Amino acid sequence: MKSFFFFSFFLFVFSCQVSAQERVFFSSFSPETWEVYLSEDDGKTFKPITDHPALDYDAVISPDEKWVVFTSERSGVPQLYVKPLDGSEPARKLINSPSFQDQAAFSPDGSKLAFVGSHEGNAEIYLIDFLPETTLDISRAKNITEHPGGDFRPNFSPDGKHVAFSSDRGHAIRPHRAFPFAMDRIGDIYTLNLQTNELKRLTEEDEWDGSPVWSKTGEEIYFYSLRHGNQASVFKMNSDGSSQQLLSDTTHLGISPVLISDDRLSYTTLNRRDDRVYNLVLDINSGRLDTLYKGELDLFNLHRSPSGLWVAHGAVTAKEIPSNRGGFAGGLIGAGFPNVWNGDSLNVELTAIRRAFAAPPDPNGPFLIFDSMNQGDPLQFFQEYATPFIWPFLLLVVLLIFMVFRGFYLGFRNRKEEKVSKFILAGLGVLFAFIVISAIFFNFFLINFESFDLMLPIMAAFMVIFALIGITFNKKSNRLKTSAPARSALYKYLTVSFALLGGLAFYLAFFSTNMVQTQPELVRVNYKTLETETLDVLDRNYGVHPAFSTVIDMKFMKDGSGLLITTGPFRGGEGTKATVWQYDLDSNEQIRRTDSDHNSGFGDLSLSNKTFVFRSNRDGDQDIFVEESGSLINLTNNPARDNFPVISPDGNTIIYVSDQNGKDVGQGIKTMDLYIIERTGDGWSVPEQLTYNQGQTGHPYFSPDGEWIMYTSEAYGINDEQPISQSFIFSPQMYGEIVALRLKDQKRVRVTHNKWEEGAPIWVKAIE
Repeated sequence: MKSFFFFSFFLFVFSCQVSAQERVFFSSFSPETWEVYLSEDDGKTFKPITDHPALDYDAVISPDEKWVVFTSERSGVPQLYVKPLDGSEPARKLINSPSFQDQAAFSPDGSKLAFVGSHEGNAEIYLIDFLPETTLDISRAKNITEHPGGDFRPNFSPDGKHVAFSSDRGHAIRPHRAFPFAMDRIGDIYTLNLQTNELKRLTEEDEWDGSPVWSKTGEEIYFYSLRHGNQASVFKMNSDGSSQQLLSDTTHLGISPVLISDDRLSYTTLNRRDDRVYNLVLDINSGRLDTLYKGELDLFNLHRSPSGLWVAHGAVTAKEIPSNRGGFAGGLIGAGFPNVWNGDSLNVELTAIRRAFAAPPDPNGPFLIFDSMNQGDPLQFFQEYATPFIWPFLLLVVLLIFMVFRGFYLGFRNRKEEKVSKFILAGLGVLFAFIVISAIFFNFFLINFESFDLMLPIMAAFMVIFALIGITFNKKSNRLKTSAPARSALYKYLTVSFALLGGLAFYLAFFSTNMVQTQPELVRVNYKTLETETLDVLDRNYGVHPAFSTVIDMKFMKDGSGLLITTGPFRGGEGTKATVWQYDLDSNEQIRRTDSDHNSGFGDLSLSNKTFVFRSNRDGDQDIFVEESGSLINLTNNPARDNFPVISPDGNTIIYVSDQNGKDVGQGIKTMDLYIIERTGDGWSVPEQLTYNQGQTGHPYFSPDGEWIMYTSEAYGINDEQPISQSFIFSPQMYGEIVALRLKDQKRVRVTHNKWEEGAPIWVKAIE
């Protein structure tokens, strides 16, 4: 009886310790779920050979076809696992290491395994003996690349003497084309002689070349390249880099080539119409294409054995679900999470949230909150977000379209008195003016809304021009009313048309901001049960561009009583407007914390709710402001771009990111680091730099006791070829390892090791 009592007490204490773990939630751009699949009929059908809640991917078959090696995140870190291909034994870890391992490749005789690992910080290529029944320590692996750049996708030559791989070492990091705050990399193909260590660079393009595959003779290498645009295509070249030749059609994506025979290869593509991944078989001589597998699975990074066995990873195409609507298709929680980080003075539960800017966790319960808008069905979106102001706009559009056709009709009716060509030219002139106004409107309304204020003077100028033209034609019409009725009809037509065009320009200049107003819903999810409820619909922000009403940041107040919500564009460019709101969860009251005339955002409150910090361009530059006791202070007041401020629970320390001393990477973009400001008596200290990284750093957040922060860092580079992720998973910035930093001694702990974009960590207390 006593033993039972002590055992029960032990279980109670243990459960209390587990539940007492503090929680860290972070944004993850990872796939919903992946398993490894095997085909025994040369790619016609595939069956799963793994079954685990975590992601399994990048599988390869050993040359003797007895083993499959793949990457799994089941330990919390992507690592290599091995399993008998016949399924006679469960999968087990191949290498003992706390670091990242992926992209395994067998030597031709099966005695060696090349893989990508982060054991020494960044992505390097390692060689290790393949001993499938022994777990080897990472110290047994040899680093064969040893370079601060990233090295990826190794592949042995048929004689085993060379390894081909891709690397981003040869180019500087540059701003992303579409998202200049994100960093873009360029990769080239290299070969390494394993006997002499001679390194040879085979490609040198301004876009990514990757995933090299040797021909069976070793005389040629197949690879993919983005050199013909934003979409990858398959190429081949001689093994010395000469005679580079396009093989696949540039009208569709071609990535991850797999050689089937001397004249046939397979590659992965994406059909964007049905959002499906397919693997095509290309006849190299004729250019004919066939689909390898026609089932319901999306399969990636295929590998084929000499006898025709295939392995791949993938899953059925994910669908949107209520508990993650408006996010990435599929589940809200990342595969295999939560997991526990216990070490380096940290004991926290990590959970990846598959959304941009992680849905913030409730400090007092197992809940996440995210914003959602109906964006899938255009008709429903129109019904929900269109206001009565849109009807005059639509009426003017209909009338102008009618006037274009009326011009053609008048020309036909008056063809005996006046040349038809005059009426046709008049109708085309009205159409052209209508297209110009529409183009200006759509440019500023949908594309260039940061300069939206420019639309008013431009449209006002059009209104005046059309009014003057209309007056001129009206006078001519009155003079010719009886003497030349056909020409008078033409002038009347032009008068009415240009009056309508002027009315359209006037309406767009002064009322376009009121025609559509977004109203994001607040959705609460119990992340343990995935029960979902809509809490409220946020107030419309009338009189501003609808883009300035979309939610870009949201976090709980530290006591859990409400939310701080930023609506408006992410970047604080001139002309953009963003606002911080405080939302009370009990009363549903929405309070404006900053004005809507500037770009203010990313607010945070101390635990007492007395000290409020946010970023704003209200003084001309993007600075960090603090508000307490009715007083507003600009803490940074410099030309640098400052962002993402957070305040410690006691309200005495502020951390933010800034490009004040960052590296210039082009297009006016500089890298960002962490800075700290501390309370000193009645004031605040001068900012001090905390991190010194060559890449981007962002999204800091305090631990509940204020002794640590977590943030996102690009310091470790990327762990896979950039296009492989970006082609299939929206991932504008490939960096994103989560790092913890203890403020008192600057101790840094890397708590994630993978190849997904991750960011915006939020650290909250344990559930009591």
